[in-house]
Amino acid sequence: MKPLAHLLSSLILALSLIPILKWNALLVLAGGFLIDIDHHFWYVYRYRKINIFKAYKFFIKPMDEKNFKSVAGILLIFHTAEFLLIMLALSYISKIALAFTIGLLLHYALDLCYLYFVARGFVVNHSIIYWIYREKIQKL
Repeated sequence: MKPLAHLLSSLILALSLIPILKWNALLVLAGGFLIDIDHHFWYVYRYRKINIFKAYKFFIKPMDEKNFKSVAGILLIFHTAEFLLIMLALSYISKIALAFTIGLLLHYALDLCYLYFVARGFVVNHSIIYWIYREKIQKL
């Protein structure tokens, strides 16, 4: 899903939660939008280039063309089951983590809708453990 959709939906949710969360509502925005920084991390890992604009174009192009082969099998560390489990566990002991996780869950929900209705399947790995396992199997 394009970053603007994540930004706007997270902003709306954060604004609606200000009466309850006060300043922690900013963390809803962070959880819903800023976690996409892992796209840039992947780009740097894969291409050894730090240029955020080229990374943005790399990930936007498949969305515009509806051709996801260039991003198939990538690992986005903040989009994994393991990261979600860590954040859920932290949410039980921290209101700050809870606010961030609320935004994170919105982000995941939007991504799942996009993957189901547009990409017609999962194009990224949603588990660090599975990704490591798959990488080792492919090298055999």
